[in-house]
Amino acid sequence: MTYARFLGLFVVLPILFLLVRYRRTLTPRGLAPMGLLLVVVYAATSPWDNLAVKWGLWGFKPELIWGIKLGYLPLEEYLFFGLQTVLVGLWARARLLRVLESPEPQRRPAESTGAPTQPLDAEEVAS
Repeated sequence: MTYARFLGLFVVLPILFLLVRYRRTLTPRGLAPMGLLLVVVYAATSPWDNLAVKWGLWGFKPELIWGIKLGYLPLEEYLFFGLQTVLVGLWARARLLRVLESPEPQRRPAESTGAPTQPLDAEEVAS
């Protein structure tokens, strides 16, 4: 399987699903933090991955990539950084919104359970 096909099946398709599924809640303001996260991801990952390939820690089979390289990395690797970040960001945002928007469970007041509302101090226990 080529790198591009892997990205399409396992990263781009889930992103498209999330974009369609949560299209009503996606706003530029809500997605802005993901832009900052992308900057951090590229700044942190690009140098490390370039050095790892340069030093021979891993590599890419020429027949499985497009052949466009930026530094020592194929274009698909850079796409993977960003697309993976977008996928996880969209999923995490959807989960967070679900938790924040769910109604809190009904709780009975402490008095109705018979439990004290405040902890007793040593004098109250002794009396």
